Amino acid sequence: MSEKAETTSSVVVPDDVHQSLLTDGSDVQTKVGPVAKFHRDGEERDLETIDELVGYKKAKINKEFVGLTKEELKEYINNPKWKRIRWIIAFLYILILLLLLIGSIVLIVTSQRCPPKPHLHWFEKEIIYEIDVPFFRDSNQDGIGDIKGVEEKLKYFEKNRIKSLLFQSSIFNATGGISLQLDGRIPHDKNIDLITLDSSIGSENDFENFIKILNRKGSNFLWNFPSKLIIDLYVDMRLIIDLPLSSTLDPNGQLWYGSKPLRSSIANPCSRSRNDLACRFLEFYGRLPLDFNDAQIYEESEIRIKYWLTTKKVDGIRVNLPLEYVSSTGSYNISYSTIQKWNDLKNDIEKKSKSKLLIYDIPFGLQNFITDDDLNSKTAHSLYLSNGYQRQKIDASKLYRRIDSFKEKTLSKPKFWQLGSKRRSDEIGILTENQLKKEMLLTITMLLGGTPIVLYGEEIGLDQKVYPIMSWSPDDKSRGFSNCSTKKCLDRFLNYSIDPSKTSVKRQEALGGESKDSLLNVFRHLAQIRLSESFQHGIVQTGCDQQSNLFWFIREAPGHRGFIVLLNLNENTKDFAHIALNRLTDEDVPLSIHNEYQWPKYTLPRSNTTHIDSDNLLIDPQSINIFSWAPKMIKPDVLYERAKQHQHKC
Repeated sequence: MSEKAETTSSVVVPDDVHQSLLTDGSDVQTKVGPVAKFHRDGEERDLETIDELVGYKKAKINKEFVGLTKEELKEYINNPKWKRIRWIIAFLYILILLLLLIGSIVLIVTSQRCPPKPHLHWFEKEIIYEIDVPFFRDSNQDGIGDIKGVEEKLKYFEKNRIKSLLFQSSIFNATGGISLQLDGRIPHDKNIDLITLDSSIGSENDFENFIKILNRKGSNFLWNFPSKLIIDLYVDMRLIIDLPLSSTLDPNGQLWYGSKPLRSSIANPCSRSRNDLACRFLEFYGRLPLDFNDAQIYEESEIRIKYWLTTKKVDGIRVNLPLEYVSSTGSYNISYSTIQKWNDLKNDIEKKSKSKLLIYDIPFGLQNFITDDDLNSKTAHSLYLSNGYQRQKIDASKLYRRIDSFKEKTLSKPKFWQLGSKRRSDEIGILTENQLKKEMLLTITMLLGGTPIVLYGEEIGLDQKVYPIMSWSPDDKSRGFSNCSTKKCLDRFLNYSIDPSKTSVKRQEALGGESKDSLLNVFRHLAQIRLSESFQHGIVQTGCDQQSNLFWFIREAPGHRGFIVLLNLNENTKDFAHIALNRLTDEDVPLSIHNEYQWPKYTLPRSNTTHIDSDNLLIDPQSINIFSWAPKMIKPDVLYERAKQHQHKC
C-alpha cells in the first residue's frame, strides 16, 4: 500500500497541461483586503487561512462599491463631529421651509386678488326667449301651434344657447287674443281662469311631460358605430308663464278669472279722464284693471301664483301691473302693497324650492308712472328711443343719453332688456331708416348687462305685428310652421305676408359666413361671447365720441379677459373712424388687444394670439367691433371709479 502511494505521488504532470490561473505578482482580493501574492518561482507566499480563500471574489473592472461595516457605521454615528453636522443640516432644512412658508403667506396677503364672484341667479345669466305658442310650431296639423311643437324645436334653442323660455298667456286662449293687444280689438269673452290650458295648445299631460323634458339632467351617450362616441348633452332649461293677473278679460267689466262675477262692475275709466292711470292701462293692455283693494281678488291671484310656482313647478311668472281704486279721488294708483305681497309670497315658495323669477309685463307707455326702483328692476326696458326721439335720427350721443338715463347710484343698467314687442302701443319692432340696425340692438341688449328678453323670431328679423307665424323655412305657404293641408288651415297662412327669401331660419342659417353674417348668426356669436365672465358680472363703462359718431362700452371683471364693444353709427360708407382706444377711454384699454368679433365683415385677423395695436384702428361705418385683452388684476373699487368717470363723456 505504501508502494502504491509512493508511485502515485511521484507522477509528474507534463508542463503543457499546466494552466496559469494567476499571473505573476497578482493579488487576490477579498472584501477585507489582499489575501496572498503568488509567484511562479516558488518563493514564499503570504497565505491566509483557507476560510478566507474560500471567500475570494474577483474584483470587477470598475471597482465595486464597498460599504462601511456595521462597526464603522456605529463609529460615525457616535462621532461628535458628525452629530453637529447632522444637526446643522436639519436646522437649515427646517429654516428654509419656514422662510418659504412665510414668504408665500406674505405674497398672498400683499398681492392683488380677484374678488369673489357675485352670486347670479339663473335668470341673470341666461337669455329669456318669449314665445307666442299658437304661432310658433304646429305639431298636430290643425293650424294652431302647441306645446309639442315647442318641444320639437328644443335643438334650435340649444344652438342659440337659450335655456329659458317664456310662454305668453295665449296658452289659456289660443284663438281669442288674450295674449297682448295686437290689432286694437278687445279680447273675446271666454271662460278663462288662468289655470286651465286651451285644449288646442295641449293637454295637462302634454304640459307635465314638457316640464320633465326641460328639467332632465345628465348625458345621453350614443355610439355611432364603428368609429366614435357621440355625446348628446341635456342641460336644464327653465319655463316662465305669463299671467295677466291684474286685469279682467271681460270687456263689460263684470267677470274676473273665469266666470266669477265681480261685486261691482268696472266702469270705463276713459270716460272720466284719458290721463288717468286706469285709462292708460286700458289703452296699453287692452283690458280693464282689477281693484286690488278687494281682498278676494288678491286671494284669487295668490292661488294662481302658488298653482304655477308650486303645483306645476314652473321656474317663474310674469304678471301685469296691479292697480287699486282710491275712492276719495275716484282714480286708480299702482298697488305697491300687492307688489310687496306677491314678492313675499315668491320668497316663501323659494324656501322650499329652487330660485324663482317674478317679473312685470309693463308697456313702455306706462313705465314713466313707476317711481319705485325695485319695480323698475323687475321690468323689461327697451333700447328704442321713445317719445321725441322715436322718429329722429339716432346718433352716438342720443344712444348714450338713452342708456345713461337708466343710470343708478350703483352704475347698474336695467336688469331686463326687452327686444321686440307685439303691442302696437309699444312701437317696438317698427324700424325706420333712422333707427338702429337690428344687429346693433342685439349687440347692446345681449352684452351691455342684464337679461335680454327676446321675442320669438327677433333673431331672424321677423315682424310679429305683420307676420306672427314663426318662419322655419321658405318652402311652403306655412313657412314650415305646420304640415296641415285643409283649406281652413291654409287660408289662415294667406292672411300674413312675408318675404321668405330673407326671413326664415333655414335661409338665415345658409347666409352664415365670416364675410357676411346673417342676423341669426350674429345672434349666435353674441350668445357665445355673452358667456364670458366679464359679460356675466363685469363692471360696465359707457361712452361716445361725437366727432366720429362712435358709441362704445367696456365690460371687465378683475382677473378675467376685458372687452370693448365699438359701434360706428356713421351711415356714410367713407366715414371711417380713425381712433386710439387708450385715448378714447382714458387708457383703460391696453396697447395690445385681440379681435373678438366684427360685423358686417372682418377687416382684422380673428385670433387670440394675434396682437393688434389699440392706438391705431380704422373702424368701418355702420359696423360692430368687439376687442378683448388679457386678464388684469384690477381692484373692483378702481374699476368702479373708472366707470364712474366715464358716465359723462358725451
